[in-house]
Amino acid sequence: MKDNTPNYKVMESSKKNTPGPLVIGSVLIIVLLIIFYFILLMYFPELLSEMNVGEDVPGK
Repeated sequence: MKDNTPNYKVMESSKKNTPGPLVIGSVLIIVLLIIFYFILLMYFPELLSEMNVGEDVPGK
């Protein structure tokens, strides 16, 4: 008896399009820094509000 199911390769895994470890590490560090920033703002809201952002200074 012949099996009539098609001979497809089901979900063949390939490593062609996987990013390198340097890219994964960089993205992970950026995400962790953003989370750390929001945690800092949650516990110390006045910490960054006093930072000089370059307001106009009157001339002499």
